[in-house]
Amino acid sequence: MKKIILSLLFIATSIFAMEGKTMTVYKSPYCGCCEKWINIMKSKGFDVKTIETNSVNEVKKRVGLQAGQTSCHTAIVDGYFIEGHVDYSAVQKMLNEKPNILGISVPGMPIGSPGMEQGNMKQAYNIIYINKDGSIGVYEKH
Repeated sequence: MKKIILSLLFIATSIFAMEGKTMTVYKSPYCGCCEKWINIMKSKGFDVKTIETNSVNEVKKRVGLQAGQTSCHTAIVDGYFIEGHVDYSAVQKMLNEKPNILGISVPGMPIGSPGMEQGNMKQAYNIIYINKDGSIGVYEKH
């Protein structure tokens, strides 16, 4: 019984921890799928500040992203970047665990990722993490 109560308390605390967190998203003014992803993050409790810019690639360079690691939009929250159509589960995991990384990314724009839904179609994709030395690894598989 004690384990169940502690588990429920941890889950409630984790959910509450996302509530009201400020996330800044840099996106092109012409991208609609970014808006869909932003709306998903808002529905999960994030206070999202959107900055539309024609210089999104400059933001990507500034946060440490390299070729092959990028997508259409870049978000910043709690000192981490979130690149592209990253699932909420990975964002929540990163913010709760606070790993020593620069951030996480879904390179490209895979069909079926959050904001890129197209009916029942879904491509398999990985969410990668980017270390401070530029090395990468798989954070979550989807």
